[in-house]
Amino acid sequence: MIVYKGFNEKLQATCGKGIFQYEEGKTYTEEKSKTRSTGFHAAEYILDCLNWYTLDGKNRFFRCEAGGNIDEEEGCSMVVSTELTLEKELNLTEIAFAAMRYIVEHPKRDWHVITRGVCVQEDDAEAIGTDKIAIARGKNPVVAGNRGTVIGLILENADGEIIAASIRKVDDVQTKDSQYYTLTPDRRWVEVHV
Repeated sequence: MIVYKGFNEKLQATCGKGIFQYEEGKTYTEEKSKTRSTGFHAAEYILDCLNWYTLDGKNRFFRCEAGGNIDEEEGCSMVVSTELTLEKELNLTEIAFAAMRYIVEHPKRDWHVITRGVCVQEDDAEAIGTDKIAIARGKNPVVAGNRGTVIGLILENADGEIIAASIRKVDDVQTKDSQYYTLTPDRRWVEVHV
């Protein structure tokens, strides 16, 4: 099962036994898995990792493979497993892509996030500063960001079904700093004034 996990800059995470040191590519095992107790904790929705590790340019985020016995907590995306392998460290664009993929694959689950450098909400979102993420979802979503941010749009039809999604990094070439955009059904980015 693909999951995501956040770490401090030394690739350490807090666990029930204290600080645990991880290495990329290594598989770790525990005897039991129980949420909020034992095993390796991670999340299906990468932005849930921000509850413990901020998007501050120092903390690190990985796509992982969870295996063995897996315990999922009801009402959130937390997953606890007896096996965990750190597969790949993610950059800002990959973090935003993983978040959008979760929203598209699980449209009925709670996906709203407004915290710690990330704004993911209905209709409009904005990323202020650098190394931030903003994603807007709706029938007429609009999003803007400063240079260095990653912005995304998820377009719904009149019935609320997702029909298009796209992300971009604000680079002042393809996507302008502080300019609002919306998305067409054929995934074209269009400038709008709000």
